[in-house]
Amino acid sequence: MSRFTKTTIILLAVMLVGVSTRAQEYYYGTYDRMVVLRDSTKMLMKFDPAVPSLNQSAFIESVGRIADTVSSAEAVDGFVACSLQTGAGYSAFLDSLQAAAEILLTEPFYVTEQGGALYIGQSFCAAFEGSVSSSQIDSINDLYSVSIQRELRGMPNVYLLHNSPGSGLRTLDLANLYHSLPETEYACPAFGMRPQLTAYKVFDYYSDHQPHTKKVIGQFNGASVWDFAGLTNTVTVAVVDDGTDSHEDLPSHRILPGYDFAEDDSDAAPGPAKAHGMSCAGIIAASHTTDSIAGLQNSSGIASLNPHVNVLPVKIGYDTLGLATYVEIAEAITWAHSNGADILSNSWGWPDKYAEFPTLTRALERAALFGRDGRGCPVIQSSGNITAFHSNPNYVRYPAWLPNSFAVGAIRLDDIRWDYSCYGPGMDIVAPSDDGYTVGVWSLDQMGSAGYNPGWVSDCPPGSNDDGYHCWFGGTSAAAPVVAGVAALLLSKDSALSTEAVYYILENSAVRDLDWGSIPEYHLEYGYGRVDAFRAVLSI
Repeated sequence: MSRFTKTTIILLAVMLVGVSTRAQEYYYGTYDRMVVLRDSTKMLMKFDPAVPSLNQSAFIESVGRIADTVSSAEAVDGFVACSLQTGAGYSAFLDSLQAAAEILLTEPFYVTEQGGALYIGQSFCAAFEGSVSSSQIDSINDLYSVSIQRELRGMPNVYLLHNSPGSGLRTLDLANLYHSLPETEYACPAFGMRPQLTAYKVFDYYSDHQPHTKKVIGQFNGASVWDFAGLTNTVTVAVVDDGTDSHEDLPSHRILPGYDFAEDDSDAAPGPAKAHGMSCAGIIAASHTTDSIAGLQNSSGIASLNPHVNVLPVKIGYDTLGLATYVEIAEAITWAHSNGADILSNSWGWPDKYAEFPTLTRALERAALFGRDGRGCPVIQSSGNITAFHSNPNYVRYPAWLPNSFAVGAIRLDDIRWDYSCYGPGMDIVAPSDDGYTVGVWSLDQMGSAGYNPGWVSDCPPGSNDDGYHCWFGGTSAAAPVVAGVAALLLSKDSALSTEAVYYILENSAVRDLDWGSIPEYHLEYGYGRVDAFRAVLSI
């Protein structure tokens, strides 16, 4: 199956999202309308900034229909989520509430068809056509009582805009109105719905714990992939995750200056109890040098796919909360491919198959097509893990299913798909991983007492370094950086390869003699097969 055919399948699957006989609302995705439903048992409201917090609490208690407030890190723009005693007369209730002097704006509580809460607020993204001047944009905004919050970093003419009571419109309706304007390319509410990381709950004492990496490295007649010449040329992989820092197996000279797009500062190191990004970086780039147990002896620590990689930390995770919004992640992707990244490794995705956001989609497309001075940055994306909001496995998570992203699923060491690994239209390839509940894939933790070990995991094998290494990694989070590491080997061997060429080589060098029954060229559960570094590098 060609990528063109695969793209057709993806687009047809996405277009079907908008087909329903029920009365529905919608926002505009990249390819079609995305259906949303009102949950009349909840609502969102924003108080006038002049109202003190004590008065806000008193006001909520005075409205008998409000049962309680709903705490969520996904609420945006200062809105408060509330549960209601009844859903009767929902729209009229919201209108009456907004008429109160204490309230600035009210919004319905929207969910996707799968039930995922979107958390709308006061903001929406609008991309204006390149020929539209600043004065024209200001005139349009003045007409609808809309203000500019900011222009997105690295994305000219793409603005985060603010609704106001003067518009007389809900934010969803206002975004759709802007989408229909001849001056705009698209517009979409800046929902608070966040992505999720896709981890699932050689001294060579670590060598025996790394069968997943060894299976992919591959060998032929005693030679391994590292016996090929020309694989020490520097390649920069952006690890778009919750932060990356130096480690005894990932020295500081190979950690480039990064950026934190969640908290908007230049400290891209992980928070005190975070290590997801460290584990991803370890699979891609760990040096397999020394550690605190082995002392100065060589051949210890964690082996990676490409120990010559430079890591560009692109932090999209808060130190104490979850991940950033799609707006911030779009800026992160744009910054990464504009600041030297050759490859983007993404072990995260939205748990709801009915979520797709054009600002982020366009950012990923531009990275894949126009990064690296027009050769493109391969965008390696985990296919996702099945969760409560993703009960149907036969769908690759957004944004992995996008035509210009490369979706990676997870298989066991016996080449059978892990039952948690999302699959379906858009799947590209699979890589070995683990379930993360027994001892899983070994990789890097933060050094010392920070990170996952000790604490979150305390039962790594006796004698292992619980402070510096993580023994419970798994999920499609672990599978995606395996493929990113192989892609780094390809670009190290031939930096002129385009994104499309890298995808083509990975697909056509993959091992297809898996448990498929009759083996087709393409399989919805396994894509083009299991990634193989030796065969991939040999092909060029």
